[in-house]
Amino acid sequence: MRNCLYFFTILIFATFSAKSQESFMLKGIVFKKGATDRLVGAEIINVTQSTRTVSDEFGTFSMEVSINDNLSIKKEFFQETVKVVLKKQNIIIYLSPSLRLDEVVVQGRSVKQEQKEILEGYKSKGVYNNGKTPFLMYIFNPLTALQNLLGDDAKNARTFYKYISRENGESVVDKRFNITLIKNNINIKESEMAEFMYLYRPKYIDVQYWNDYDAIDYVKKSFRKFKQTK
Repeated sequence: MRNCLYFFTILIFATFSAKSQESFMLKGIVFKKGATDRLVGAEIINVTQSTRTVSDEFGTFSMEVSINDNLSIKKEFFQETVKVVLKKQNIIIYLSPSLRLDEVVVQGRSVKQEQKEILEGYKSKGVYNNGKTPFLMYIFNPLTALQNLLGDDAKNARTFYKYISRENGESVVDKRFNITLIKNNINIKESEMAEFMYLYRPKYIDVQYWNDYDAIDYVKKSFRKFKQTK
């Protein structure tokens, strides 16, 4: 009886030990399928362990997982997808837009057109210069300057302007640092792609004046550094 108890104790300990060895930090990026758009706020649920996280402003996420865990990835207006963690490698996830039958009118406006319309809406409420107040306005139009400084619409305009400035900057980065460019210029494994893009994504201030040669040169140099750490 004592031997049996000892055997089961060892077996349980070995099972938990193996489980802990399989646990690792998974990193990933969520994209809109068929585009370079990164999806912010996508919910990644580890169904097996009942844990969750969301993708950040760059579409990236990280969470602790184990082999054979089931992941559910979803976002409003996109089709849910399910992934099984089969091995220790980072992943790239593509979500397909949902078909919305309630949409009758299809508007062909670009993102920049929509942003411009919203900013024009703030101007129609008396908010100018994206909610910022130039010094001369205090002299020649003090009431307008005060409204620009203190009004709720002005605060909203400033917040929105910061948001679109960041988003437009990230769109420029996407054009210079994306999966197609990377695959065409370096010999990278699919299992390395997510981690490489996560670690070496450049900032807008770095890429704003790049040409094609600069982008390719950055990818090649970054990949050499990436391989040196392996």
